Amino acid sequence: MAMTKYGAQVAIAQANRQKRVLRETLAVLSADSALDTQSSLGLVVRELDAVNRHITVDSVEIEGASDDYHKLADHLVEQLHWPRDAIQVHPQGSASTRTLIRAPDRSKFDIDAVCQVDISRIEARDPMRFFEQIGEALGDWDACAKKRCWRIEFANRSYYIEFTPSVPLDKIPAQIASHIRYRTTDRYRESALAVVDTPSKQWKTSNPAGFTQWVADQAKRPLLVSVLLEKRAVLASDSIIPVPEQEVPLSDTLRVAIRLLKRHRDMAARKGLIDGDLKPISVIIVTLLTQCYEGLADNGSRYAHPIKLLADLAELMPGMIEIRQDGYWIANPTVEGENFAERWNENPERKATFDAWCELLIDDLKEILNETDERLLTDKIRATFGTTGASTSGTNSGLGLAVQAPKRVYTPPATKGLA
Repeated sequence: MAMTKYGAQVAIAQANRQKRVLRETLAVLSADSALDTQSSLGLVVRELDAVNRHITVDSVEIEGASDDYHKLADHLVEQLHWPRDAIQVHPQGSASTRTLIRAPDRSKFDIDAVCQVDISRIEARDPMRFFEQIGEALGDWDACAKKRCWRIEFANRSYYIEFTPSVPLDKIPAQIASHIRYRTTDRYRESALAVVDTPSKQWKTSNPAGFTQWVADQAKRPLLVSVLLEKRAVLASDSIIPVPEQEVPLSDTLRVAIRLLKRHRDMAARKGLIDGDLKPISVIIVTLLTQCYEGLADNGSRYAHPIKLLADLAELMPGMIEIRQDGYWIANPTVEGENFAERWNENPERKATFDAWCELLIDDLKEILNETDERLLTDKIRATFGTTGASTSGTNSGLGLAVQAPKRVYTPPATKGLA
């Protein structure tokens, strides 16, 4: 059988990985039968599961966001006199992939939403007019225009909603579609949308539902030899698709890895170990980890323990970055030509910050796996992921976030273009 694209990338990353510290550490622990006892790695699993539960957004907040979706849709129907079945509102981004996490400083988090309008009934030939029309209808909420969405703040909420107007891509008239930015890939083509790119005042191809389905499809592939916990059922859908429940069991290794790495990134920025303005954006972490996971699955990899898989994902993730003629590439798997690393090529310090964060991540995981004292191990995990002083009983009641003074600061090296 021919090797798949991501399978080949994983094989190259495995051959070229420069730091084998995690694999070597895990080999030593396995030789000492640490996996067969409930010490060391067993404690790591319990503590990381507690971190995963601690950073989960509360279900009450998720229900509130779903209610606000309904209000927004109803308001647009009323203001713009659209047929009720001509509009769909559904989550995108971290909320839809179930990788949404709360911020370490308890600041507001964003929930991305797509407002999909059926232009077989609603004329939207002028992208800017379509975008502005929705903004005008959202005036009661003091919506703020962004590059491709309207940001809506809600009083007395722990979140804000970034609301992206869109139309089904296959409903765009042919003469307009010929000028659209980006094309769809063969994967998940049926869910592709056209969104308004306000800087260019043109339509742009997007596929948030396809991206979400890609993550979900890979997460279902069994890389663990044994299933540790039951997976939650997926919520049913309708024209207003609710924000999915954000609780994710430890057996859902891909999503848990994404959540833990996003949290590690946020804590590294909060401690001043990396520049918060340059920290890796979430879609890059999600894309690289999912590509890596898919490649491992395609190559038939199997793991007896979730920590082994987490360690491999962390080490192999940087090796999934492509280098093309025009620079670094992290391709959107559902939109041809869209490069999530575009800003790395515009500002090399962003790539340097990503590299610095990866070094921090590997070093922290190595220290965690090397620690044999249970109390010190617990303290290390909680300090690394920002749950010091927090309850680990499965609730979010205790949210103390004592931040220790950093013992090291990684400064991105000076660069002269691409390495």
